[in-house]
Amino acid sequence: MKKLLLSTLILIANFYTPAASMHEGDDHVHGLEISQPWARQTGNRTVSAAIYMNVANKGAFLDQLIDVTSDAAERVQVHQSLEQDGIMRMHHVSALPIAPNENLAFEPGGYHIMLTRLASPLKEGDIFPVTLTFEKAGDVTVHVLVTGIAGLQE
Repeated sequence: MKKLLLSTLILIANFYTPAASMHEGDDHVHGLEISQPWARQTGNRTVSAAIYMNVANKGAFLDQLIDVTSDAAERVQVHQSLEQDGIMRMHHVSALPIAPNENLAFEPGGYHIMLTRLASPLKEGDIFPVTLTFEKAGDVTVHVLVTGIAGLQE
């Protein structure tokens, strides 16, 4: 019960606390909001998983997501799922621009953060850190909630 309560509180904090104003006082780098970071639980034999979230640039300048790291997996990359010739394919994205006033959704079937060679299975209710590196805003660490298999719709 305590784990569920803690998970719920952290989930609420991640959903409603902006990660904005990464560099207070620096008038040309501000305004990123990162919300709802989540990943689905995995089975014991699953070696990869995806992270989803929303990234909003409320600032006046373009920024780019240029790297992602986490101890949760051996390799962490931004990917985009695209349908080509009737087949869904994933492509690595080395830099992802986020324009001013743009909300970029990392969601199933689109952009996502791919975890490959997981350190351990992701279990429902777990929370783990991921560091997003932006060209201007720098490093931003978010805490990812592991949901059930249905994701946030449960």
